[in-house]
Amino acid sequence: MSDTTAADPFEPQGEPPPRADAAQQADPAQQAEPAPPPLPPAEPSARSRESSLPPLYKIALILGLAVASVLPNMLIGNVIDEREQRQTSVRDEIKRNWGPQQSVYSPTLIIPYQAGDKPRQFVKIAAAQLDLAADLAPEQRRRGLFQTTVYNATLDMKGAFAVPAEARLRDFVNDKDGGRFVWNEAAIVFGTADGLAGMRASDKITIGGVATQWQPCLEAVRNEAVCRGSTTVLAAAPLVPDATGARVNFTTTVNLRGTGSLCFLHGGKDLAATFRSDWPSPSFIGNALPLSSTITASSFEAKWQVSEFGAPRISASTYVLDTAMWKGPTIGVDLIEATPIYRMVTRVSKYGLLFVVLSFATYFFFEVLSRLRIHIVQYGLLGLSLSLFSLLLVSLAEPIGYTNGYLVSAALVLVQSTLYTAAVARRLLPTLTFAAVLATLFGFIYVLLGLETYSLLIGALALFAVVSALMVLTQMVKWPGKPEPAQEAAASA
Repeated sequence: MSDTTAADPFEPQGEPPPRADAAQQADPAQQAEPAPPPLPPAEPSARSRESSLPPLYKIALILGLAVASVLPNMLIGNVIDEREQRQTSVRDEIKRNWGPQQSVYSPTLIIPYQAGDKPRQFVKIAAAQLDLAADLAPEQRRRGLFQTTVYNATLDMKGAFAVPAEARLRDFVNDKDGGRFVWNEAAIVFGTADGLAGMRASDKITIGGVATQWQPCLEAVRNEAVCRGSTTVLAAAPLVPDATGARVNFTTTVNLRGTGSLCFLHGGKDLAATFRSDWPSPSFIGNALPLSSTITASSFEAKWQVSEFGAPRISASTYVLDTAMWKGPTIGVDLIEATPIYRMVTRVSKYGLLFVVLSFATYFFFEVLSRLRIHIVQYGLLGLSLSLFSLLLVSLAEPIGYTNGYLVSAALVLVQSTLYTAAVARRLLPTLTFAAVLATLFGFIYVLLGLETYSLLIGALALFAVVSALMVLTQMVKWPGKPEPAQEAAASA
């Protein structure tokens, strides 16, 4: 009887059984050894975990980084304020050493009045007509990296005083004690609010065809109380009493030094003034604007023609100079910087968040449209690079000027950010796209800050265009929960 085994019903018939491996046949112990357990699944890397974040969660992290980028801009803003305060202190130091912002009072005729033992009064008469020509020669004074604008001014004045009759003058002194006018001690007074810096000994005045030397107030009247309240010089102009009044003509040339601005206060009736200077960016100040002005790339000329009805003013007090006289027109010019460095840098720093947001948006659309994987830390490093722009600008603008500083700072940040983007993306097209977006933004901000009248309008329209572009790009993103077009078509069918 032969030994036979029953066939397995699940084993296919007609196929020979598999041959045992020779090594397994030779080593039965190896056949009995169990197979090794399977390896546990590998942990996903940090980069793969981060790249698999839901888009909305990634957007929240990016927005958090953008908001955090405001902190470096705030710190840089403190640096800008500190440098601006230093600039102000340097300007004040130069002002003390060179000359103040000059506020010049128009010449005034004074006639002393003595009533018994009472303190002497001075009747002051403003000029009925005055022609003024002011030539300003500006220059820059530096202290280290800081500078300010100073000037030498030459004032040519020609005018006339209309002296009323003595009976009319007595109405201004409340003559009840029978006092008298000291006509032979009449004088013409010229002064400023803060000092006569730059006035020369050769500066003279011609009164009625007679050249006369200016004298300090204290030297002329020998009474310190009478001269207080201003810095003045006097020139003797003795008069002869006339029942019908008199007219006193004069011409004078005065040299002054000042810092920044020159202001002229006129208390008379008719004023014709011309200001000239080799300065390209004047700012006209005072309560009367120029009748005409010509401003070129290297100089300016402005002309005023003012008539004040009810003038010339006449007043009486115990002081040689009474500031209440100058309630009429005030004209002047301020030699301002064409591009104030710290004001421009402050305005640039306010756009820091815009730089960061648009750059982050560009990175994000690279991720969702080009299938790039950009880590959140790489977003942070890009934001830090862009935040350094304002700091680079203020540090470079001080020695080389605002325009050159802006170009160099923008180039440094652009090159750094573009090279970093190239290392992150490892593709040419995204790198060139990012460089074009950032370069366009730098150029646009520079042009926008240079505009004065239409800067708000242009900025608002540009922001509207950016938001519109973002709305178009977001339609190309596959958001979580958004059905596919085929599913939408099936649902609608």
